Amino acid sequence: MEPVWVSAGVALLTVVFSLLALIFGRTDKGQATARDHDSRIHANELATERLRGDVAEKYATKHELREAVDDLKLSINGRFDRLESKLDKERETA
Repeated sequence: MEPVWVSAGVALLTVVFSLLALIFGRTDKGQATARDHDSRIHANELATERLRGDVAEKYATKHELREAVDDLKLSINGRFDRLESKLDKERETA
């Protein structure tokens, strides 16, 4: 074989190996990036769920607020009724 063909074959093999290394190197980097994105997404989902739990603990819903207002109204009306009955008894004795 002539040295020109040998050097051309070596150059061709070098180019092929370089391309393979580049492709596999980029694939590994892409997989690492995808894993990093997946872990960030998972962490953000967990943080969102924690925040939703905090909001649910701290703030009342409309239904809960309506129940609390109704209970407060009943309590106030009951106290006024007792006060009126007490005043009526005072008037009757006086």
